[in-house]
Amino acid sequence: MRDVMMAGAALAAVALLAACGAAVDDPAQLPTPSGSAASAVAPTSLPPLETSPAPEETAAEPEPSLELAPTATLSPVAKPTPQGGPWTAVTAAMSSRADVEAAAGLPASFQEFLGVRIGYADETGCVTTHVSVSAVHPDGFVVGDESTTCGDSRTVWGITEGRWHYIVAFQDAMPCRDLTQNDIPPGVPGLRCLDDVGAARDY
Repeated sequence: MRDVMMAGAALAAVALLAACGAAVDDPAQLPTPSGSAASAVAPTSLPPLETSPAPEETAAEPEPSLELAPTATLSPVAKPTPQGGPWTAVTAAMSSRADVEAAAGLPASFQEFLGVRIGYADETGCVTTHVSVSAVHPDGFVVGDESTTCGDSRTVWGITEGRWHYIVAFQDAMPCRDLTQNDIPPGVPGLRCLDDVGAARDY
């Protein structure tokens, strides 16, 4: 009986030593290093931060200048001798000096006049922002539409006192006699006016 117990104890001791050896041989069973040993582990590199592209700056539209139009620098313009005849249809839309210079079918002196009007204020403080011309007459008249910071109007320009001026500017149809009194040649394309009884007709 005693021999059997000693043999069992010996077998248990062998099994314990085998278990200890297996635990040491298995690196997964080793304790995790701490303190200075832990700091020796090589740091892992982080991926670069993604940066959002800077928002594109949008160019602000230039505000109209309140500077008075330098019309005094314009050369004198001779008024043509009235010849009568038809108006010539023109299509020109201008919002800048470059537009004015590129426009076709306009008198050179009128282009010079518009070149110092668009973007500038007139004597009343209204800034001209856009001009569309629809017809030109050889007697020294131009008809079209004008947009300003004070509103829009149908406009007839003409030469008086050696310079281009507004002859009439209106929003609603005006009396035909006012156009006649200002020597505006009849037959203006698309221009309507009111006769003596208030009826609208082509001028």
